[in-house]
Amino acid sequence: MKSKILLLYFSAMLWGYHGFAQITMSKKRMSYVHFFKEISKQTGYRFIYNNNMLPKGENLDVEVNNLSIKDVLSEYLKPANLSYEFRDDHLIVIKKSSKPVEASPLQQSITVKGRIFNSDGEALPGATIMIKGTPKGTTTDAQGNFQLNVPNNEVTLVISYIGHQPLELKPWKGNKMIELKASTVDINTVTITTGMFNRNKVTFSGAVASFTGKELKTIGNLNVLQSLKTLDPSFVISPNNLQGANPNQLPNIEVRGKTSLTSNTVRDQYSTDPNQPLFILNGMETTLQQIVDLDINRVASITLLKDAASTALYGSRAANGVVIVETIRPKPGELTVSYTADLRYEVPDLRDYNMMNAAENLEFQRLAGFYQPDYYPNSTFNDNLYNNRLIAVTSGVNSYWLNVPLKNSFTNGHSLRVSGGSEEFQYGVALNYRKLNGVMKGSDRATWGGTVDLTYRKNKLNIFNSLYINGTNSNESPYGNFEDYVKINPYYSKKRADGSVNTDRYLEIFTRDLGTSGFYLDSFKVGNPLYNALLPSKNNSNNITIQNNLNLIYDISSSLRLSGAFQVNKTSGTNIIFKPANHTDYDNTDVYQKGLYSESRQDKLNYQGNLMLTYLKVIQENHSLNANIRTEIQEENKTLSSYSATGIPVGVSPNPAFAYSYLPNSKPGYKKIKTRKINALASFNYSYKNRYFVDFNYRIDGSTVFGSANKYSPFWSIGGGWNISAEKGMETVYWLDILRIRANIGTTGNQALGTYASTAVYKYTNDLNYFGQGLIIDQLGNPNLEWQRTRSISAGIDVALWQNRLTATLNIYQKRSSPLITTGSLPGSSGVETYALNVGELNTKGAESIIKYSPIYKLNKNVIWTLGYTGSFYKSKYKGFSNILKNLNDEAQKSNSLERYLDGYSPDELWAVPSLGIDPATGKEVFKKKNGEYTYIYDPSDIAPIGEKRPVIEGVVSSNLNIKGFLLGINLRYSFGKYVLNKALYDKVENIGYQDLNNNQDKRALELRWKHPGDHAQFKSIDISEETPISSRFIQKENYLGGESINLGYEFRAQQYVWIRKLKINSIRLNAYTNDIFRLSNIQSERGIQYPFSNTMALSLNIFF
Repeated sequence: MKSKILLLYFSAMLWGYHGFAQITMSKKRMSYVHFFKEISKQTGYRFIYNNNMLPKGENLDVEVNNLSIKDVLSEYLKPANLSYEFRDDHLIVIKKSSKPVEASPLQQSITVKGRIFNSDGEALPGATIMIKGTPKGTTTDAQGNFQLNVPNNEVTLVISYIGHQPLELKPWKGNKMIELKASTVDINTVTITTGMFNRNKVTFSGAVASFTGKELKTIGNLNVLQSLKTLDPSFVISPNNLQGANPNQLPNIEVRGKTSLTSNTVRDQYSTDPNQPLFILNGMETTLQQIVDLDINRVASITLLKDAASTALYGSRAANGVVIVETIRPKPGELTVSYTADLRYEVPDLRDYNMMNAAENLEFQRLAGFYQPDYYPNSTFNDNLYNNRLIAVTSGVNSYWLNVPLKNSFTNGHSLRVSGGSEEFQYGVALNYRKLNGVMKGSDRATWGGTVDLTYRKNKLNIFNSLYINGTNSNESPYGNFEDYVKINPYYSKKRADGSVNTDRYLEIFTRDLGTSGFYLDSFKVGNPLYNALLPSKNNSNNITIQNNLNLIYDISSSLRLSGAFQVNKTSGTNIIFKPANHTDYDNTDVYQKGLYSESRQDKLNYQGNLMLTYLKVIQENHSLNANIRTEIQEENKTLSSYSATGIPVGVSPNPAFAYSYLPNSKPGYKKIKTRKINALASFNYSYKNRYFVDFNYRIDGSTVFGSANKYSPFWSIGGGWNISAEKGMETVYWLDILRIRANIGTTGNQALGTYASTAVYKYTNDLNYFGQGLIIDQLGNPNLEWQRTRSISAGIDVALWQNRLTATLNIYQKRSSPLITTGSLPGSSGVETYALNVGELNTKGAESIIKYSPIYKLNKNVIWTLGYTGSFYKSKYKGFSNILKNLNDEAQKSNSLERYLDGYSPDELWAVPSLGIDPATGKEVFKKKNGEYTYIYDPSDIAPIGEKRPVIEGVVSSNLNIKGFLLGINLRYSFGKYVLNKALYDKVENIGYQDLNNNQDKRALELRWKHPGDHAQFKSIDISEETPISSRFIQKENYLGGESINLGYEFRAQQYVWIRKLKINSIRLNAYTNDIFRLSNIQSERGIQYPFSNTMALSLNIFF
C-alpha cells in the first residue's frame, strides 16, 4: 500500500513538472503542425504524432496567455478528438478511444505496442523486436510503429536497428515510445560508402573503417586527418622532424606502408607523394591540401578503404588506399541553425633541446682549442677574443635565444550553418573562417570558405548541387629557420646596454692585427638573425578554389537506378618571396645582385564526370544482388609561371619593377600540361541470407601519364566472406552478436608520378648561332613505360560479443607492387643523365587490429566505459633491382643519406657502418668490417643495415567514459622498435669543426666525451680536427608513449535545462581538448629542427538552434 502511495505521489510530482511549463501564444489560422512546433520552442518538449490523424488545413486560432501546457493541450486537442501522453522528454499525440476491455484472467498472451525512433525524433522503419531466446519477433512499419503478442510478462524483448545500440525491455502496457541511441562502435556500422555507392558492411569482403563527424571531433578540432590517425591504426602520419608544427606544411601519410620508390627523381611539380592515399570529397577526386583545409564541422563521415575489394573501384589511383570524405547535406524540416567556435592555444615544445649555457659553451671552446694558435695564429687576438667573452659570462650574460622567434599562439575558427526545407526541396548554407597562428612569430594560415547545398526530390528524380568556394592566405615566419637561433651562443646578449632588444646587424665584430703570421683574417663577424627577421621580407602564398558538384539520380524502377555527376574545379594560387638588399645573405655581394623578388603562379582547371547504372534486387528474401556499371572521364589543365628578379634597391617595397635584372643564369619559367583519364567499371555483390557473400570488381583505366604503348590497363578484385553468426541455430548463442570472416585478392595502380615520364621534353638553349636558337632534350621519355600495379591479398575477421560489449577486428594483408617506376642513368654522351624506367618490385606483409571492451555497459542508463586498443605492423622488402639503381645508391652515399635501394631490404632501412663504440684505451671509434674484423679506419664499403625507421608496432590505447552526455576520452600513442638518426649527437656532440665552434652545442659534447685512457664513453675526445662519419653509433632505437588526445565534453539539451529553452536553443555541446600534451621517449633527440613542435590545448563550442 505504501509503495502505491509513493508511486502516486511521484506521478503527481512528475505531472506537476510537465504541467508547469507556461505558454503564451497569439496566432490566427495556424495548422496543428505549426501549433506543435510553437509549443516545442517554448517548452523544449518534442512532439511525436502521425500526420494522417491531424485535421487538414490552417483553421486553428490560438489565443493563450501564460497558461500551462496541460491546459493548452486539453483545450485545443479536444475539438479534433485528440489526446496526449508524456513520455520522458516527448509528447505523444494520440486519437481518443474508448476504454479498452480488460483481458480475461484466463488470457495468457499479452499484446505490446510501441513506436521506435532515433535521438532526432525520426521514426525507424524496419527496426526488429525479438523475444529473447526465440525466433519470434516483428519489425516496425514506415512510421516506426509495431505490435507484438508475447506469452507473458516474464519474457525479455530485444529491440535493435542498424547503426544503433540494442535495447532490452520487459513487456509493458499501452503504447510505449522507445528511443534508440546511435551506436558508437564502428564494427556495427552496417552501411558504408565507397564514394560511388553504398554497400552493406555485413556482406562486404573489403577492409574498411568508417567514422562520423561527431567521432572525429572527440579527438580534436584541427582537421579530419589528425583525428583519423588516432581512430585507425593503418592510417599513419609520419612526424616531420624538420617542419614540426608548421601550419603551412602538408603531412606525410601512408596507409598500410609504401607502394612506390621514395626517390624524387621521377617526380615533377605536378606530381604528389607516390605513397599518399587517394582523397575523394563528395564522390570526386580532390587534393590533400583541400582535405587539410576542410572545415571539420562540415564533415558528416570519413571512410578509409584499405584493400583490393574496396580500392579496386578506383583502379589506377588506389594502390595506397582511399580516404572518402562526405560533408553534411541538408535535411527536410524546419529552419535549423548551428554555430561552432573552435579555439586553440599552442605552446612551443622545446623539452628535447639540451643546449649548453654560456659558461659551458665557453669552456667547451677552450677545451677544443678554439683560442689556440692552431686556428687563429695571432695569440693577442685569441686572448682578447676569449677575455671579452669571459667578461660577458662572468657579468651574468646567459641568453636563452631559443624563445626569441617563438610565441604562444592562439587560433580561432568559426563555422555557421543554416539548413531547412520541405520533403521536395532542401537547402543548406555554410560559412567558415579559421586563422591558424603558428608558434613561430609571423607564421600563420588563414582559411575561409562558403558552401551552398541544394537538394530537389520529386517522385523518381533526385538532384543535388553543391557550390563550394574556398580561399587560403599563408605566411612563413620572417624569423627564418628555428635552427639559426638554437645555434647562437648564449654569451651574446639579447638586449643592448639601454635595455632595448638587440637588433644590431652583427652580434659580435672583432678586428684583429694580422701580425707576422701571414694568416689573413681582417675581422670576425657573427650575424644576428633577429636583424634579418625585422626587415620587410615576405614569404606569402594565397589560393582560391571554386568548385561545383552536380549529382542527379533517377529511379527507373524499384530495382534500377541511373545516376550521374559532374564537377568543375578552378584553382589559382600565387607565391611571393621578397628578401631586401640589406639582408646579411648579401654581404660581400655585387650591388646588382642584392635582394630577391620571386613570384610563381599556378592555375588549374579540372573537369570530372561519371555515369552509373545500379541494379539492386532481393529475391525471395534470400538472395541479394547489387550490380553497378560505371564510366568516368577526367581532364586536368595546369599552368605554372615563375620568375626571380634581383638588384633591388634598399628601402623599396616588394615590387618587381624596382629590380635590375633576373637572377644570374635564369629566365622566366612557364609550363603547361594537360592530362586526360578515362575508365569503365563493373562491380557486383551477391549474398545469400546474409550468410555467404561474394564481391567482384573489374575496371579498365586509360591515361596519358604512361607510355603511348601502354595507354590502358585493367584492374580487378574478387572477394568473399561468411557471416557465421547468421547461420541456423546461432541465434541460441546469446553472447555472440557478430562473427564474420572475409578475404579478397585484386590489383590496383598508382598514377602519382611525373607527368612527363613517358614523353620526351625539349627546351630552347640560351645561345644563338648562325642557324638561330637551338633545342636540346631536357628529359628523355619512355614510350614503353608500363603502369605500376599493386596486387593485394587481404583477410580479416570481425567479432562482437555480449551485445557489442566486446568488439574486435583483425586484418592481415600482403601487397606486391610491380613493376616499380624509377630513373635509370644514361651515358654522358646522350646529353641526358636519367630517364624513367620500370624495375623491380616492393613486397609488404602486415597486420592490424582494433579491440574495444566496455567494463561498464549500461545502455539503458547511457553509462558506458570503453577501453580500446589499436595496433599495426608491417615489413617491406625490395626485389629485382640487381645493380640497375646503382646511380641512386651512389648519390645517397655522396650526400650522406641513410637510404639505399637494394634487393632484400626495406625502403625504411637505415644504412651505416657498424660501430662497436669508443675504445677506452685510445678514445678512437672501432668499426666492424663486412668480414667481421675490427678496425679504426672508416670504410664506406662496410655499410650495412642498422634498423628500420618504421616502428615494429605502433598504435593507440584509449579510454572513453560516457555518462549521460558527459564524455571523457583519453588516447595515448605508443611506438616500439623505431630506429632514428639522432642529429643532435651527430651535429652538436661530434663533427664540430672550427667554424661550428662559433655555435652553441649540446651539453653532451662537454659531459660525455672520452678524456683519459680507461674512460668508458659514448663519444670521442674533443678534437675539432677530425671529421666523424655517420656510423651506427648515431642511430638509436626509440620507444615512446605520447598523449595524442585527451577530450572532456558535455552536452546541454533543452529538454534537461530550462535556461537552454529560454534562450531558444536546442542544445549546446562543449568540448575541451589537449593534443600532443606530453611525449615520453627513451632517447633524447632534437625534434622540430627548422620549425618546433607544439603542445595544444583547445576548446570547441557548438550551439544548435
